[in-house]
Amino acid sequence: MSLINPFTVVIAFAIILASLAYFRPKTGRMVVGIFFLIMALGVNVPILLTDPALFAATGAKAFLPIYRWFFTEILGSIPVPFVIALILFEASVGLMILSKGRAVKLGLIAASLFCLFLTPVGMEEITAPLLIVSFVILMRHEFPEPAFRLRRPIRAATITQS
Repeated sequence: MSLINPFTVVIAFAIILASLAYFRPKTGRMVVGIFFLIMALGVNVPILLTDPALFAATGAKAFLPIYRWFFTEILGSIPVPFVIALILFEASVGLMILSKGRAVKLGLIAASLFCLFLTPVGMEEITAPLLIVSFVILMRHEFPEPAFRLRRPIRAATITQS
């Protein structure tokens, strides 16, 4: 097995993400939110357009029998709606994490649950719970402002009369 493989990549990403979450929480939040948006739009949209049945095939090798059943019987019969729902879910999670206040924590909780439920799908996802460490670290912080502002508020010029 090569040093660079899916496991070491995810482990390295999880360590970097946890470090960012701890030492630079605003940056860590941006990376997590953008990560979910990239997964939704940059990974799952192309899968939707090219091979929506890929998830059913992947889940056929899941660790748990109920996952194998769900992925082959349920998901296998309706792959397109599932992939669309997955895209909407991941995009929503990313946008919530990039928003402010309570929505950030809800997004982080959703991201954590997603990683937990993803784990039994197969060997490629076995390291997914490591990402939860960074989500938990980020949950300790308050984010009263959104991660990005589309524009700066215009400040009224003060006119002084002599």
